[in-house]
Amino acid sequence: MALGVCMLVLVVGVVAYFQSRADAGPQPTHSTAPPVTSGPVLKPGGKLEPAARRVMVEFVRSGLTRTNLAHSWELATPDLRSAVTKKQWLRGELPFAPFPVKGLESARFDIVGNSPRKVLIELFLVPELKSGYTPTRYELTLERKGVKDPWKVSYFLPYGPPGMYTEPK
Repeated sequence: MALGVCMLVLVVGVVAYFQSRADAGPQPTHSTAPPVTSGPVLKPGGKLEPAARRVMVEFVRSGLTRTNLAHSWELATPDLRSAVTKKQWLRGELPFAPFPVKGLESARFDIVGNSPRKVLIELFLVPELKSGYTPTRYELTLERKGVKDPWKVSYFLPYGPPGMYTEPK
C-alpha cells in the first residue's frame, strides 16, 4: 500500500514538472513589437551626486522620523504619495512605518544602480538605542524628469526577504 502511494506521488510530480515545462512553450525568436523599456538604463554602482544625497538625507530625516512631514511630501514623487492623500501624509499616515534613526552619521548606503535620471540605493539605518528597533535595510529610489530637474524619492520601503514577515507556526 505504501509503495503504491509513493509511486502515485512520484507520477503526479513528474507529470506536474513536465506540464509546467510545456506551459512555458518555446521562446519566440523575433518580435515585431518594440522592446519594453521601464525607464533609463541603470549602471551598477557609481557615485551619488551631492544634490541626490541631500534629498535622500532630508527625506529620511523628515519623513521616516516623522519630524517634518510637509517637507517629506515635497521630496516625494506622485507615485510614492499616491497611496495616501496629503492630509493623511501630514497626519503621519505614510506608506512606510516610522523608524527612530539614531543619526544619519551612522547610516551606510550602497548605490545599486544609477543613471543620470535615476538612482537605486540600499540604505542601512541604525535605530536609537533602547528603541526596541533593529538595524534595518531600506530600498530607496531617487528620480528626476531631466538632468537639470530636482531629485525626488519615488520608492522607499524596508527590505524584507521572502518569508521574513511570516508568522511562526
